Amino acid sequence: MNILENDKLIIESKNSGAELTRIYSKDLKKEILWNGDSTHWSRHSPILFPIVGRLKDNKTYIEDKFYNMSQHGFARDMDFEIIYNDNTSITYRLISSDETKKLYPYSFELLIKYTIINNSINTNWIVLNKDTKDMYFSIGAHPAFNIYDDLCNYYLEFKSRDIVKRINLEGPYFNSVKEVYNLNNLRLEPKIFEKDALIYTNIDSINLKSNKSKDYININFKDFPLVGIWTPYYKDTNSTAPFVCIEPWFGLADSVNSDKIYTNKAYINKLKPLESFNSLYTITIEKE
Repeated sequence: MNILENDKLIIESKNSGAELTRIYSKDLKKEILWNGDSTHWSRHSPILFPIVGRLKDNKTYIEDKFYNMSQHGFARDMDFEIIYNDNTSITYRLISSDETKKLYPYSFELLIKYTIINNSINTNWIVLNKDTKDMYFSIGAHPAFNIYDDLCNYYLEFKSRDIVKRINLEGPYFNSVKEVYNLNNLRLEPKIFEKDALIYTNIDSINLKSNKSKDYININFKDFPLVGIWTPYYKDTNSTAPFVCIEPWFGLADSVNSDKIYTNKAYINKLKPLESFNSLYTITIEKE
């Protein structure tokens, strides 16, 4: 594990998937990030690239050829190299290869940078098109935050920038969009995750709070088009796993009626040759 530390936080990450694996608050003496217990979910905070969600039949059509890709893409299972590291910042890099081109035909470079500043963790993404043609991609985050008591004691506070819409799922695919009015806060309970993730547009930040505690987590992702909120739901017991994922996205799963053409995907991103995409989201451990 690769460790960053200041007087407020300890964070750990690993080369495999450039995944953040631990956030520890020294002030609260509390583990913030899910520990990856495979009883519920074996990951912590995977990078979703070059797709978010699932492709119809796990296939997509790019430049006259079908490619197979599993849910959330391949980056989360690739080994990244470290290109910079000090006490408070680390940068990982993934470069396209013969292996990645079996799944995704573009030449690219993907940089993931983690920086700790006081009680915050900044995650920077840079995607560079190293090809001679236009490149299309999606990218997303999937951090899982510990729930320390009954889920029903927790709620979300939303800050939106425009009219909020909810994207509804049918299985793993999206099938409809509905405007949501007055989405200021949402009390969490297992039943709301019965049909998988809650997905909203035009949200800039979310606070994850508990009625039982004065500390809370703020996730700021200004200008991201989408955010997913998810935890595994267990129908037999009407219960959930002891964590909640708050997932800022630049991309979305295929629709139920997808034509499987990659460039037609909703919320797909496009880079011209040698152009780059830059984005940032921040996790902050707060106390009222």
